[in-house]
Amino acid sequence: MEHTTRDAQASDSGEMAKLYYLAGKSHVAVSIYDLMVPGPYGMTGDRIDRMARIIAAEAPSWLSYRHYRVIEVDGKVAGGLATFTPEDDSNKDLGKAMMEVGWGVAQMLAMSRRLKVWAKTDTGREPGYLVVENVATFEEYRGNGFTSELLAGAIERAGNEDHKGLQLTVMLGNEPAIAVYEKAGFKVEKTRENKKFEKVFSSPGVGQMLLKF
Repeated sequence: MEHTTRDAQASDSGEMAKLYYLAGKSHVAVSIYDLMVPGPYGMTGDRIDRMARIIAAEAPSWLSYRHYRVIEVDGKVAGGLATFTPEDDSNKDLGKAMMEVGWGVAQMLAMSRRLKVWAKTDTGREPGYLVVENVATFEEYRGNGFTSELLAGAIERAGNEDHKGLQLTVMLGNEPAIAVYEKAGFKVEKTRENKKFEKVFSSPGVGQMLLKF
């Protein structure tokens, strides 16, 4: 399928929000963004709009469009992938972006409480490794090797910038995604499971995958 790969723009934020939601949903019914943004679970217009505003904010954060690469087919965003350093993964920076688009302190504290189940299960970040995040392709464009192409670009960036390698987090049980990452050279280094996490997400926990140079 003919396509182009490019850096994301603020104008892509709506489609990016949908891809982020799908990435956070993985192979299960609930997305991490269902916990992050309040309201009925699902890819609702309100949730996507609120996510898009954070993505397009002037204040930098790990959710920013500035970290994202997209695959475009016939003028439409088909998939994408974010890369950033562990230093970019700052709750303080995310808070600034959220406040810029209208979130208050009370709303952010409520979000932190909702996300506690994820925070207790997260495997963390490895210093010196480039982070790969929010990897997703819209269903109608799957099967064209777009994720592998985007991963190859991320690997090239990490090598050019002298990182130790790359890291990503995957929900346990998402075997198709794990297989794609393993094909690219990633290996599961550690896992963390949590009964409360499993109750929310119908997955026992998450795994940290590393690609070491």
